[in-house]
Amino acid sequence: MNARVTHIDLRTFTERVFQAVGVLAEDAETAAAVMIEANLCGVDSHGVRMLPGYITLIRNGKINPRGRIKLLKESPVIAHLDANLVLGGVVGVHAMEMAVGKAKISGVGFVLVRNSTHWGRPAYYSTLAARKGCIGICFTNTEANMPPWGAKESRVGNNPLSISTPRASGEPMVLDMAMSQAALGKIVMYDRMGRKAPSGWGLDDKGRPTHDPASILKSKHIIPMGQHKGSGLSLMIDIMTGILSGGKYCGELLEEAKGQPWATAYSQAFIAIDIAIFTPFEEFQRRVDEFVTYVKGAQRADGFSEVIVPGERAWREKALRKRDGIPLDEVTFGELLTLAKDLGVPFAMGAKE
Repeated sequence: MNARVTHIDLRTFTERVFQAVGVLAEDAETAAAVMIEANLCGVDSHGVRMLPGYITLIRNGKINPRGRIKLLKESPVIAHLDANLVLGGVVGVHAMEMAVGKAKISGVGFVLVRNSTHWGRPAYYSTLAARKGCIGICFTNTEANMPPWGAKESRVGNNPLSISTPRASGEPMVLDMAMSQAALGKIVMYDRMGRKAPSGWGLDDKGRPTHDPASILKSKHIIPMGQHKGSGLSLMIDIMTGILSGGKYCGELLEEAKGQPWATAYSQAFIAIDIAIFTPFEEFQRRVDEFVTYVKGAQRADGFSEVIVPGERAWREKALRKRDGIPLDEVTFGELLTLAKDLGVPFAMGAKE
């Protein structure tokens, strides 16, 4: 059985859960907004499914519920932050807003963060910049969960990246991708639904290709996208985050993750480019729309009903889920109910289907 709940109820519940374990009210509101947006956009792997894991990390002292982000260095263009293990959603919003502020003055803003925690769905932060007239770019390192091309042992992270740009008509165009064939959270969802993983998603603990999502989750060996290309991009992202920030790289994060839902002390980068510095904003938006129309007008391949541009499916799903509610799989619903009982938080979300 699946439950379907309103995004308002789910967001209120999430805020209360965070506050129940000591998260500051303002931070709880921000972190909940990031998580519920993922569910609304159909990225359930990075939504409230992650809430029990976050609570475990807070209880284990791996996330600082009342921490404050520290400014280490700043110029008109850059900022270097120590996140002090604050909730990743809070860190991401703070850092991208800082990058946008610098871009509006200097044309570009670059904010580098160390000692952050899991940030959820990166599209939230790149889109934040796009809604303020900027091109937004963000990326993070992760614990080693992907074999470098030519290996069967995980030595690089799948290091997600997101880029977003505003359009004149409709929501921003937004790319949100990991350097692996599929995000680890997506494999979790396949396991929960009892579905086989597609070919090329992961290896078992002996380094053999497998369709069993449980075997992939046990080994934590997910396959790079584009073979050597995803592997190489992952290496460069880790250098530009973990090493450049003075933080931890993927192998060190793997040690940090042992016995925990995820690692903490990730390093992340947030970049904003003020469009109006380079070209009139309205003209830019018009030309992006013109470009999208050109791309979507291509002759379709067999089996495809339309050409989709980055972010299009997510915005369509968001409109539907705002109207019809957010579906929660049985496992997630049960875990949230258990969390509510454990923390004494009202669980006013009944099944609608």
